[in-house]
Amino acid sequence: MKITGIILAGGESKRMGIDKSEIIYNNMLLVEYPINLFKNICDEIILSADSNKLHKYNYLKVPDEVGKFGPISGIYSCLKKSSNNLNIVISCDMPLISEQLLQYIIKNSEHSDLVMPFYNSHYEPLCAIYTKQLIPIIENLFIKNDYSPLSLIPLCKFKKMRIDETLSFFNKQMFSNVNTIKDLNNLK
Repeated sequence: MKITGIILAGGESKRMGIDKSEIIYNNMLLVEYPINLFKNICDEIILSADSNKLHKYNYLKVPDEVGKFGPISGIYSCLKKSSNNLNIVISCDMPLISEQLLQYIIKNSEHSDLVMPFYNSHYEPLCAIYTKQLIPIIENLFIKNDYSPLSLIPLCKFKKMRIDETLSFFNKQMFSNVNTIKDLNNLK
């Protein structure tokens, strides 16, 4: 099964004040965490970012083609450029995602167009599987000015992946994202 890894690194970082992909956590740039994960499990890596960013990474960089409407813009644009039907999406500001979590989601992705972790009463749309079948569904959402990845759930073959302490790879901070300097300092 061929998989494309899509890294969302094109956000405006308004709350952070600086580009999140350039932030260092534990001596490594945030964007390098998902790159390192994807090197082990993906056949292709795409960076959702303007082509003038992240020059040192030799991966396809895809800018938002429909405007800056949040993560769904990057997901949509990258799905269109992906060589594979199966795509795992991670935001560059989630450095505690583990390879075991990704393997678990991939293993349970069969017969689904969208596989999303569910943890602590919340869906995690920025660490999820998206297939190319979602492209026309996302386009229909855009027509309705709906830019929430969660709006895809009732419109496709969706699988909810419960994540809890019964899983051997569980870490209560795994879905922590870095939106502010305080968030960065709170990561352990």
